[in-house]
Amino acid sequence: MNQDRFDALWRRAGGGGEAIQVFEALEGHYGDASRHYHDCGHVAVCLAAYDDAINVLGADDGVEMTLWFHDAIFTPGARDNEARSVEWFATQACGFLPETFISETCNLIQATDHRASPEAPRAQFAVDVDLWGLSQPWDAFFSDTHDLRRESVHASDEAFARGQGGFLRVLAQRPKIYSTPYFQERCEDRARQNIQRLLVILESGVDWTES
Repeated sequence: MNQDRFDALWRRAGGGGEAIQVFEALEGHYGDASRHYHDCGHVAVCLAAYDDAINVLGADDGVEMTLWFHDAIFTPGARDNEARSVEWFATQACGFLPETFISETCNLIQATDHRASPEAPRAQFAVDVDLWGLSQPWDAFFSDTHDLRRESVHASDEAFARGQGGFLRVLAQRPKIYSTPYFQERCEDRARQNIQRLLVILESGVDWTES
């Protein structure tokens, strides 16, 4: 993760020298040895997708801050990871960043739980970036699925397939996976192809030690 980039963002949002400690704490979470997908690499991928999109969608410090913090707290299988990431961000930002910025960013982080299609344009931007990985070439997409499986160490293959398959089916049943025209044009078709191909594999009872 790029400390200089985070420092610049934090200061643009109204913070100061405490950015160093916040970055170190973030790096500690994302760099935990138990993480294989929700790690520093995922943040870097999201920021790259964000950078590619801002010429069309516009730069947004709240959206960018969301990408840094949206998976800060992560426990495999937990349904409140985003809510706990919201709380952790608010704790780190309290007293340093403006209250309005904190509140708006908290709402954006919560939107990345993907339980509903976002309606607000900024939330659509953040969520679409988080889902960008679904549209990668198949090998990269399937590699990410392997990494997700490695994180779910306490789940059986059947339980992992049921959970991951359920999440992907919910997305695929929506009229559109992506909310912004920018991401729909670039990502929608490949994401749907990847999801359908993976669902067939999950339903076949894949042995993750062999695949």
